[in-house]
Amino acid sequence: MIHLNSLAEWAEIEYLQAAVVDFDPIERKIYLDVGGDPVGYDAVSFDIGSTTRGFDQTPGATEHTIPTRPISELVKRITDDENSLISKLRCGQWMGDCRVVVCGGGAAGIELAMAMRARWNPIFAGTDCKLQVTILDSGSELLQTETKPCRDTLKEVLAEREICVKHGATVKSITATKVILTNGEEVPKTHCVWATGGGSLPLAGKLGNRGVAVSDRGWIRVGPTLQSISHPEIFAAGDCNVIENLPGGKTSPPKAGVYAVRSGPILVENLIGYLADGSEADLSQYLPQDDFLKLITCGDGTALGFRFGIPLRGKWVWDLKRRIDTMFMDLFQTESLPTLKEDSKLDKSQYDASGDRGEPMDPEQAAYLLARTDDEVDYEKAWDVLRDMMESEKYKEEVLRFTKITPDIGLDPPVPKGKNIIALCA
Repeated sequence: MIHLNSLAEWAEIEYLQAAVVDFDPIERKIYLDVGGDPVGYDAVSFDIGSTTRGFDQTPGATEHTIPTRPISELVKRITDDENSLISKLRCGQWMGDCRVVVCGGGAAGIELAMAMRARWNPIFAGTDCKLQVTILDSGSELLQTETKPCRDTLKEVLAEREICVKHGATVKSITATKVILTNGEEVPKTHCVWATGGGSLPLAGKLGNRGVAVSDRGWIRVGPTLQSISHPEIFAAGDCNVIENLPGGKTSPPKAGVYAVRSGPILVENLIGYLADGSEADLSQYLPQDDFLKLITCGDGTALGFRFGIPLRGKWVWDLKRRIDTMFMDLFQTESLPTLKEDSKLDKSQYDASGDRGEPMDPEQAAYLLARTDDEVDYEKAWDVLRDMMESEKYKEEVLRFTKITPDIGLDPPVPKGKNIIALCA
């Protein structure tokens, strides 16, 4: 968690811990749940994120599932259920198998399914009860936009952990003992995690009622400068927005943290620029990247990653994920905050901007490194390869050539230079 009080004190800004209950774009006032005078503004930025889609609308979901948001409540609920399970097993009060159903086949649902398997497996060791974990996915295949090698690797990882996936599964309602699908099928459950992806928050609906442009799904409609298409003094970034009129006819990026983080420097620059002269001239555009490094924790000290169509797997992928996450969080520790100087130049560099890394690794060796899954892989070297591929289209193509990867062909680890391969046949 990022502690906002210390950040506000460092930045010398006023911090109000309160919820917005109403909004007046004509008078430019914001009303809070703590009462008192409304907060006036010259410019306002809504960076409110999203909620769990369908949670309040699906009968039984609020009573019989554990939602992923807020994350603190997710951790508490799982811990409480875990303690209850342990207590009932010790007292002989738990009968039959434990059936965990995860509603949602996106990255969050996949990660949580593997986390539940890894976390709760030891609870049932030495008992007659089994832990069953099922993912309910409304589509025909998990992560359909990924390449076939990535999808195949994901299937292998889930199969190794005995996680069942039901496709074409749309939830109609939930009871204490089962998940009822729209096709009439009933999926037995003892525990259910609701991980259906992002949905708009009620506040976005209030903005729409006040005349601010929102989409039919409740996302705040902005242009590439992150300004509302209906009110230039209103900005929105992260999960709560949908970006229109991107160059080249590109669509708004998916709901993923990387896009929220990378729009931050653009948002800061444009807020300052707008307040400086009140115009829309010369504001910077946020141009979302087409792809990004996706990392999914497997719950057992390893992780699964996807980048450039290549599946990445092993302990080193988990080490990389942990490094990226902790590096970002460390930026907001009080001791890491820089000294603010008046009239200093705005730092727009990204938090993961890399310095000199030396010459890129030989493409064939790089392809072999990324294909490895053993515990001896140095994640920092692999990370350097991925960043070099991101920065050089030519180098990326050279590395991919040695992976022998296409959307219809699996990933074959290339033979590293100077190595002899001995095939052992049973």
